[in-house]
Amino acid sequence: MTIKRAITLSGGTVEIEVCDAALPLDHLCAFAARNNAKRGFLIVSKVLGRHMPARPLQMQAAVDALTSRILLQARDLPGPVVFIGLAETAVCLGQSVHDAFGQLSGRKDTLFLHTTRQTIDAKVMATFTEPHSHAAMHLIYAPELETHRRLMQEARSLVLIDDEVSTGVTLVNLAQAIEPHLPSLERICTATLADWSNAADYSAAMPKPAEAVSLLEGAIAWRSNGEAQSTVPTTVPVAALGLMTSHVNFGRLGVQARPQGIDKLAADLIRDQDDRFLIIGTGEFTWPPFLLAHALELAGHDVTMQATSCSPVRLGGAIGSALTFEDNYGTGVPNYLYNARREEGRRVIICHETPVGSIDPALVDALDAECLFFGVT
Repeated sequence: MTIKRAITLSGGTVEIEVCDAALPLDHLCAFAARNNAKRGFLIVSKVLGRHMPARPLQMQAAVDALTSRILLQARDLPGPVVFIGLAETAVCLGQSVHDAFGQLSGRKDTLFLHTTRQTIDAKVMATFTEPHSHAAMHLIYAPELETHRRLMQEARSLVLIDDEVSTGVTLVNLAQAIEPHLPSLERICTATLADWSNAADYSAAMPKPAEAVSLLEGAIAWRSNGEAQSTVPTTVPVAALGLMTSHVNFGRLGVQARPQGIDKLAADLIRDQDDRFLIIGTGEFTWPPFLLAHALELAGHDVTMQATSCSPVRLGGAIGSALTFEDNYGTGVPNYLYNARREEGRRVIICHETPVGSIDPALVDALDAECLFFGVT
């Protein structure tokens, strides 16, 4: 059954048509307006834990549903299989899908990498652009371990994960950039929560035969109202690459397994069985915070999770509030946390991979938060 809807936002109207959905539209996403002349609207996922707080078990359910569709629609992917999640929004989603793929299939011949906008002391393997993004440049680093580099040389399948696709241009750019480094590649699969490409055959531009998997398929269009759009600030700075002087490999240099010690970390945080938590990831650092939040919820606690963003979004629609603060990665551009508020009795834990003291005190004070460092001192 086709669903059509028009959502009026500051700056214009989003017109959508849903053709197929494994989960209801209102369960998966809502909409807001960007402060971005390249694209006037933002699809706000309700199961991603980024712009809106989400419960870890709901996030995991969406991941499992998407992974099951990969196993069904792109069955028998020849191995080894390389999974790549797109920064910053789909790092956690990508890593969760990679993890679920291994759990559900029992396969061990997989490797996960995520794109990044951070400069580290490692070899850059490829770069590509995300044309509509506030931060267009992506880097992909060569795997750290020889076994992982060999797996890439032998990989026959590539799975690209993003939260949503509108035109497919970004995924094509990524595939074309990474394909020369996968000499044995035979197949490509794209996996998204929502595919708004309206069945556009962007797969034809892929360097290898490709198939698309998603939880929702449809079409989307933005109708600017012109007058309101002129009120968008023109001085919003474009996000730059960050510089990390110390780095722990949580996914930028290739991983196959979960990080160690998350369950102990969760147990150490618990003070009382009635503890309630808001776990906040920072920028690209979202996979370990999600695992922490998931462990706390499995232990019986009331837990929500979300993450900071470098993407400027206008208030209205799905965005009810915005905190603005300095980027802990040191790019000098503003960062944001949307739809977050101090709540009586809920402990706020800001998780970060950047050095101790790098979280802006303005964010800590606004939420009366605790900071939890995951790096190496």
